[in-house]
Amino acid sequence: MRLRLLRVTCLGAALALVSSSSAVYADTEAATAPTAASNVKARDQDPVIQEVRGLRNAGMKLNDLKDFRGATEKLRGAITLLHHRVFGEGRHDVTDAQDTAQDAALYSQVLNDYGSMLIRAEEYDEAIDVLEDAVAMVQKIYGDSHPSLGLSLRSLADAYMAKKQYRKAISKYKTLRKHVTRGLGVTHEAYIEASLRIAEGYKKLGKKRTNLKVLRNAMTAQGKEINGLTTGIAELYMELSTAHVAVNELDEAQRAAEMASAVFRERDGDDSLSYAFSLNALAGVKMRQQKVDEAIKLLEHAHRIAVGLYGEDDTITKDSARTLKEVKKHKLDLQAEEDGKDEL
Repeated sequence: MRLRLLRVTCLGAALALVSSSSAVYADTEAATAPTAASNVKARDQDPVIQEVRGLRNAGMKLNDLKDFRGATEKLRGAITLLHHRVFGEGRHDVTDAQDTAQDAALYSQVLNDYGSMLIRAEEYDEAIDVLEDAVAMVQKIYGDSHPSLGLSLRSLADAYMAKKQYRKAISKYKTLRKHVTRGLGVTHEAYIEASLRIAEGYKKLGKKRTNLKVLRNAMTAQGKEINGLTTGIAELYMELSTAHVAVNELDEAQRAAEMASAVFRERDGDDSLSYAFSLNALAGVKMRQQKVDEAIKLLEHAHRIAVGLYGEDDTITKDSARTLKEVKKHKLDLQAEEDGKDEL
């Protein structure tokens, strides 16, 4: 049975106590420092908190095993306990302001875990409901600058994307990127990841030019000296190349693909699968440019890497061999056409 959580419209009043408790804790943190260790120990021994943590850990293990039904049941149990403790009658048993704030923080974390599990289980409607609540809780507790907000926003945007509600997904990713820009800066991998997801949303909507614009702006934001070792830079170059191909800007696509290949090689190594894939992508651009011989050399290089990694019988290697064979056949067909024209 689907567990229905608090709606966002109810959270404002219900979280007023949590917010004031958080403020009290922040103001008195220095004064209570000598007793911090004892407070942590007492909380760790709280039977409700112990049960919540046990259910959460069990749920995460089942999630790793792809037992989504079992995992969600465990998390539902944890959420029920925390809901009673944070918003129900159980809140009267918690008298320490620090514990109240920590209970609410734990609740938001478990909500985010639960929402992420629901996405994996393809229960998108409930995932969206849960994650909307998680975002509202984090904003109420921490404001707009806490890392937990980014995690919840990303999960919520992912849920909308998985449900193919691309416009809503784009909106959430943009909100996420705004927070990342303010907190971590535009050269952080989280900014790049959010930009890639925004671009993907526009690509899904068939907005080729907007997709290209988002990717190009994200690259421009990195400045003149781009750190290729930053996670996502190579992928950004790759997507930029694909976006240029989509609007038939082949010279720009080639430059971006060459940069992607160089970054993958530097980052992951000469014999990495990612580098091999980038060579395949560059070969695709060369084919669009009618540079078949160059494409074949790139595909041969990529195939050698695949064979070295997986042997001759792996699916990836077989696909690589098939692509190479098809391109070589295409070259022979082109030569035959030219020979036919010469005879005429």
